[in-house]
Amino acid sequence: MALAYSKKKILVAALIALVVLGAIGGIAAGVYSGVNRDRYGGYVYEAGTNLPLAGVAVTNGRDVVRTDERGHYVLDGWLKRRFITVSIPSGYWTERYYIEAGAARDGYDFYLDKRDTDDTDHTFLQVTDTEINDESEVTDWVDGIRQTAQDTDAAFIMHTGDICYEQGLKRHIREMNTDNMGVPVRYAIGNHDYVKWGKYSEDLFESTYGPVNYSFDIGQIHYVVTAIGYGDYAARYKQSDVWRWLANDLAAADPAKKVVVFNHTFCPDENGFTVRYGTHKLDLKQKNLLAWVFGHWHYNYLNEIDGIFNISTGKADSGDIDSTPAAIRTVGIQGGQLARSELIYRNYEPQAVQDGAKWSVQVGGHGEFAEPIFGSGKIYVGTVDDGYPKQCGLYALDAETGETVWSYRTRNSIRNSFAISNNRLYAQDVEGRVYCLDADSGAEIWTYETGIREAANTGLNVLYDESGIDGRIYCGGPQRTYCLSAADGSVIWDADNARANCSPTRMVIVDNRLFVGSHWDELICYDKNTGKRLWANDRDGLRYRTTTPTVLSDGRMIVAAETKLFELDYGTGKIVRMRDVGINLDTASAPYVADGVGYFSTAKDGVVAFRLSDFEQLHAFRTGNSMIYTSPYTSGEIATVEGTIVPYGDDMVFGASDGWLYRLERRELHRIEKFYVGAPVLSSLCVQGDDVVAIDFLGRVTRVSMR
Repeated sequence: MALAYSKKKILVAALIALVVLGAIGGIAAGVYSGVNRDRYGGYVYEAGTNLPLAGVAVTNGRDVVRTDERGHYVLDGWLKRRFITVSIPSGYWTERYYIEAGAARDGYDFYLDKRDTDDTDHTFLQVTDTEINDESEVTDWVDGIRQTAQDTDAAFIMHTGDICYEQGLKRHIREMNTDNMGVPVRYAIGNHDYVKWGKYSEDLFESTYGPVNYSFDIGQIHYVVTAIGYGDYAARYKQSDVWRWLANDLAAADPAKKVVVFNHTFCPDENGFTVRYGTHKLDLKQKNLLAWVFGHWHYNYLNEIDGIFNISTGKADSGDIDSTPAAIRTVGIQGGQLARSELIYRNYEPQAVQDGAKWSVQVGGHGEFAEPIFGSGKIYVGTVDDGYPKQCGLYALDAETGETVWSYRTRNSIRNSFAISNNRLYAQDVEGRVYCLDADSGAEIWTYETGIREAANTGLNVLYDESGIDGRIYCGGPQRTYCLSAADGSVIWDADNARANCSPTRMVIVDNRLFVGSHWDELICYDKNTGKRLWANDRDGLRYRTTTPTVLSDGRMIVAAETKLFELDYGTGKIVRMRDVGINLDTASAPYVADGVGYFSTAKDGVVAFRLSDFEQLHAFRTGNSMIYTSPYTSGEIATVEGTIVPYGDDMVFGASDGWLYRLERRELHRIEKFYVGAPVLSSLCVQGDDVVAIDFLGRVTRVSMR
């Protein structure tokens, strides 16, 4: 009997312990169970007149109800509820759109100001991933956002997250809020905005910025702001909570309105736009989704899938992870449609090309990392457009006159280098779509769509290799690399690398090895014939790299990563030696090597020469200050050179972000000649005899002698 009683006590104690541990663990992880039997009620009125507003949605963060003809609503309680929040209808606005849900069960009343403007057509700004801290210099770029909001008569500014960390969250709202920006400012929570502060990881964000999930209408658009649902610390509101609330919000919304979703990252199903929670599925295509607007990936990108837009923007204050230029995005709405999107680039004021060019012509889009190619009396260029409607494409220009021979409009941007062989041009856009065109006429021969993620795009180049029996094309992205038949685009092999991020680094072929890299990942060596991974290296900072390796004739691989220079054994990937040279080398370039010296483009200091035997710095040449910011996390008075330096007889030439083309003598890097094209040059130059051809950021192609 005593033994049975003892076992019973032990069992009860164990059950109690499990309940307590579960409760503690649930709180720590933001998991809540049980029932909240509170009820919350109130009214929604028009401010000034106190007229009741019927049909207005109100939420507790999960459930959504609409007001009756008296403007009255009643909401059940919810254990995770923090606020009672009103969804602002078209024609109204308020900064007091949420009320802390306390002990009171009634009196949660909202007063909405009636707007006297027609918002059917309007513009909003997207800013994202500003990642400030207590010491960050923010005044100048905030001033730029304020000026852009005034210039575009923006209806609101949306910050899509990563504000960032505790000090950033506390400071950012002081720097950028509705009062000091002159237009309404709204925020979404990013993964770095989940911090160890208060009762749970979203507590500081909610205490400072309000709900993590909310909505409002402007004109014919229903805007929805949603939490990413995960971050540096465990989320209180899981993704299932977010999607459940989203489903309820959209069920209460006007079905005639188009929907724009703001989130810190892209839709989990970025092609099908479907989200799942528990056993439920929410198909956003059936809910009039117009666009999913996000940040997180730190690049400028816009694509359209069956009338629905993925829209991503990089940092406004500096260059970004894949060398995306610093920018603010404007989005123009006409009725229920996306009419336009434009990127306003930091510090960018293009000027005219100076006199003396053989010719200078404008093509559609702007130039980034795809250098011009000469062939068969033509200059070929590819262009970028991260806005809408798109103007990007491939162009063939008469090499003597600059006149357009043909143009081909690509679905999306040609951001990196392309290839020409056997009278065929091979190129890839940022969605991973590969094009094979007739180089003489621009006629399409074949296209192939690689299987990279749409929103997590590619900046990778296209390589043509004819060393085998048949010509082969290497393409895709660092996430998924492809080898295609040059004849018809059929797949020979493909290899996955799910970790990879987009980057302007380029694939390189040496012997039977294909080298593929990405920023924030690793450098990989594949067997070019089979796709077998031979080695990979991400050690000692080698993974933080936008540059392309150069393999020397003796098998040594030279590669730059951040402020470090590496020598690798190209056969094994092992680091032979490494030196921190204290100069930021993160550019979209490869080392130019001559006579035992490596000439490197830099992010902040122009061009620098290092002796390759010991990585000792020899000489440097500083260009003018950059007109735009591209190299990751760089800004201020910096002298950026993105393109690879190329030989020009015994000298060398390159373009810079200050809008100048330079010719330097090689021994001590003295300047011999320079020519002003008036806009940043991010790619390498094409040398044709005494002339060089450059494509600049404005989309101008210029041919000039550097003698």
